[in-house]
Amino acid sequence: MPLYSNDPNNTKKQVPAVTPNGIHRFSYAVCPSAEGITKRPSYVIINQPGSYAFAYESGSVSTYITASVIAGDADRGNPAVKLDINPVAWRQADAAGDVGDVTFVYVRVS
Repeated sequence: MPLYSNDPNNTKKQVPAVTPNGIHRFSYAVCPSAEGITKRPSYVIINQPGSYAFAYESGSVSTYITASVIAGDADRGNPAVKLDINPVAWRQADAAGDVGDVTFVYVRVS
């Protein structure tokens, strides 16, 4: 499906193609708040050190699974860590957890 189509009012211009059923045309990332249920991502990036747990079903948020312990300080040159997991929620097990500690990435599928 093309990203742009001809402008019906001016054939010398293009306009963004209409997205059917609200499907995103581009990959995107969001930083959901801790313990908030969200759409299942393509993968997760942990941006800050700590111990993180993830829930995989919206009905099972009370049963988080610890998935990652990141040591060090991301602000001092340690890279963020990509996890190829698809949870619906996250929380930090050793602290409160702030927006931006974890990024959910959604990859557009052609």
